[in-house]
Amino acid sequence: MLRLAVCAALASHACSPAQAPRAMAIGKVTAIGGVIGLIATAVSTRYVSTTEEMLIGFSLVSGLGIVTYAWGELSAEPVVKRETLPERHHRWAKILTERAAGAAREGRCARVRRLEGKVRMYDAEVHDFVFMRDPEILRCLEETAVPSPTPDVPPQVEPAPITP
Repeated sequence: MLRLAVCAALASHACSPAQAPRAMAIGKVTAIGGVIGLIATAVSTRYVSTTEEMLIGFSLVSGLGIVTYAWGELSAEPVVKRETLPERHHRWAKILTERAAGAAREGRCARVRRLEGKVRMYDAEVHDFVFMRDPEILRCLEETAVPSPTPDVPPQVEPAPITP
């Protein structure tokens, strides 16, 4: 038993980032196998008189699997997904659309007009299908596009020159 613990400790320190995926797979299978063994032991208690050794054995197998998986997880290189330029522009367009919607609801139409050009530049689809379909943004953009109505004042007509 002591030999097994020493071997496990030595093996766990030898795990490199290249070996980490394999260690995680082995740890996962071992932990699940130990749990299945524990379940089988619990079921067989009616039929077998000595189950204590089986419980201890499967508990150790499951624990060793968990430790192996954890060590592999800690030894693995972190997975960093690089964002492409179109993905970044799409994300920025969505963020700016949310900011424009907030500004429109607060009545800050000048900010909405500024953000509208940026959203169109970053992602035309987000501009056309999200930005331009928000009713508050449209209301804000229409207020600035339509001149304010002037009171009905008759146009000033200059008098025609009088000729003799």
